[in-house]
Amino acid sequence: MDVFEAIRNRRSIRKYLDLPVEWDKVGSVLEAGRLAPSSGNLQAWKFVVVRDLKKRKALAEAAAQQFWMEQAPVHIVIVGVFNKHQRFFGDRGKDLYVIQDCAMAAMQMMIAATALGLGSCFVSAINEERAGSTILIRGGARPMGILTLGYAAETPKMPLRYRLENISYLEVDAGLAYVHGYTPGRIADFDSSVGNWRFAQRGISYVKQAAEDIDKATKEKRKGLLQKLVEKAKPKEKQKEEKHRK
Repeated sequence: MDVFEAIRNRRSIRKYLDLPVEWDKVGSVLEAGRLAPSSGNLQAWKFVVVRDLKKRKALAEAAAQQFWMEQAPVHIVIVGVFNKHQRFFGDRGKDLYVIQDCAMAAMQMMIAATALGLGSCFVSAINEERAGSTILIRGGARPMGILTLGYAAETPKMPLRYRLENISYLEVDAGLAYVHGYTPGRIADFDSSVGNWRFAQRGISYVKQAAEDIDKATKEKRKGLLQKLVEKAKPKEKQKEEKHRK
């Protein structure tokens, strides 16, 4: 699956089929997390895979009693080793960088899961102490979140999103732009550029969809034409024999 297709198709899945997830797919999801960027390349994270039903129930209980989590056959607890960040970056590393790093790893794992045909959901509303106790995490590490993983039993629609021009600014202070709105002349070029990009994207999408529609509409006709050519190519005697049998 194309990376942008995986990004567009990713949804937070909270209903799962009662099917096991192949271990090689779990490994691929973990590999995507391993390859995520991290501050100072510290890679100060641990990924704890939980498949035991009893432990999944305990994690769901620790996650504000979100019992839908139990349906997911695999939980991946993303653990941040914050004392390692603190040694290198001080309090900012402990209070911020470790959270950012784990979030980037989680995002890459969710995109990989989508590309592999799996559903996932990142759960951050957790009691760290209780979740840590379930997976025996102690000392200078703490659970940053739980990634549920499994085959989706639902297909949620994409929620409403802001348009690109409503959230992006070109060399303009975003705070001032938000307070004062679009000031004529300040970001007109950016609006124009985004508009051109959107127009081009619509054109590409239209042509792609049109090609798919044409292919679908002519598929049966092509099939019928091929059958006629095959019939025409048969020896006349064989055609007579088939006709006599009928």
